[in-house]
Amino acid sequence: MGLLRGIAPAVVATALVGAVVIPACGSLGDGEGSISGTLNVPNCWSGDFKLAPDFYAGIPYRDSVQLRIQHGGDFETFSDGVMILVDDVHAIRGDPGHASRLGQPLKVSLPVGVYPPGVPITPDPDPGLVHLTLYLQRTCRTQNVALHAVSAASLNANGTCDAIDSGEPFIGPCQGGASPPGADAGAGDDAGADGGNGNADGGADGGTSTPPKVGYSTITFDHLYNAVPEESNAAERLSEGSFEVYLVDPREICPGGLGPPPRCRGHLTGKFRFYFERGRPGQPFP
Repeated sequence: MGLLRGIAPAVVATALVGAVVIPACGSLGDGEGSISGTLNVPNCWSGDFKLAPDFYAGIPYRDSVQLRIQHGGDFETFSDGVMILVDDVHAIRGDPGHASRLGQPLKVSLPVGVYPPGVPITPDPDPGLVHLTLYLQRTCRTQNVALHAVSAASLNANGTCDAIDSGEPFIGPCQGGASPPGADAGAGDDAGADGGNGNADGGADGGTSTPPKVGYSTITFDHLYNAVPEESNAAERLSEGSFEVYLVDPREICPGGLGPPPRCRGHLTGKFRFYFERGRPGQPFP
C-alpha cells in the first residue's frame, strides 16, 4: 500500500532540486525547512523526533507533484524523510478555472481508493488533495518503516500520541467489541486501581468508555510549484508551506472501518521553502 501509485518511475527521475543526486558524491537539494514532533513506532522509535532535513526535491507528473523533504541526499531506500503528494496543483494554486486555496489549511489524508485489507472502499464527498508519508528507512530498517498522515487519528486522553507507561495506548474497541488490529488486549496501561475500564485515563468512576480525543492533519501552502518542468519564472517554481499531521499505521484501522479512528503513531509539525530546479536524474553509476 503506497501513496505513490500511478507515478511512472521514468518521470519520477526527471527532475530534482539541485544538481546530480548520486549517493556519497552528489550535491544536496537546496532549501529551508524543519520537521519535528513525537513518534510511537514499535521496535523502532518512541519519543521526540527531529528530522533535520537538508535535501529538497520536486517531482512533477502531469497535474500532480511530489515534494520530497529528506535528511541526506541518498536514495529513499536508505534515508529518512517526508514525501508530500499533491494530487492537483492547479486546484490549490488557483490557476484558471479554480479558486485559490493558498494560505488555507487543507486536509491531509490517505489517497482516494487506498485502504488496508478488510476496509471497504467508500465514497468520500470531500477527498483530501494532499497526502503525506514519513519514511524511516535509515533509522528503523524493520518491516514497517513508513507512517501515513490521515485526516483523523485517535489520541491518548492527554492529547498525545506517546506510549503510556511504556505500553500501547488504548483507543477503544471497534464496533462489536473487537479491538483494533494490533491492540494490546490488556490495554489498561493507565487503568486506575479502582478497576476502571482501561481507558487511557483510567476513569476514576469506572464508567463506560469515553470517545477518544482526535487529531486532524492539515497543511497550508503559501506558494506551490506549478508542476511545469520547463518553467522559467522562479516565482512559479517556489513551494513554501507548513503542516501539522497525525501519522498512523493504516493496518490498525478497525476492520470494515467501523470504530474510532486509527491510533496515532506520530505527531509532526513542519515547514519548508524551496525552488524546483530541473536537473539530471540521480543514477547509481557515473
